[in-house]
Amino acid sequence: MAALKCPVCRARFRGTTDCSRCGADLSPLMRLAGRAWLARQRAIHSLLSGEPHLAAELASEAASIKSSYENHALVTLTKTCSLLSAQDSA
Repeated sequence: MAALKCPVCRARFRGTTDCSRCGADLSPLMRLAGRAWLARQRAIHSLLSGEPHLAAELASEAASIKSSYENHALVTLTKTCSLLSAQDSA
């Protein structure tokens, strides 16, 4: 997973609310990362609970918040499962 970086000076994110290099407020970045993580976790739970359509929506939400290999792989997986589920229902 790509490391988060300060949007002001591009310093590596160190898990604090202020950038260690330039002092920028990173709270909004932390909130977005948290929202993406939560959406990804909910997508995984939905997929494991047999709800592939909901899982696909949540995975897409996570990928729209934070573009990462993991989020895009989850989108592909959940959309595939959703399509297979729809075919089984037909």
